Amino acid sequence: MKPAPAPDVPGNTEAERMDNAVRKLFTVSKEDYLKEEARLKKNRDRKKRRKG
Repeated sequence: MKPAPAPDVPGNTEAERMDNAVRKLFTVSKEDYLKEEARLKKNRDRKKRRKG
């Protein structure tokens, strides 16, 4: 089986292309970020109530 070709990533230099590729992989939407923050805060509050 042949591997898939590398995706086309914009950029003039190798460093720019690497930076753009990493940003593409690790970018998270604001909605997802806020949802996760709310979930973590809720869990922290639950643990505080159990201990206190």
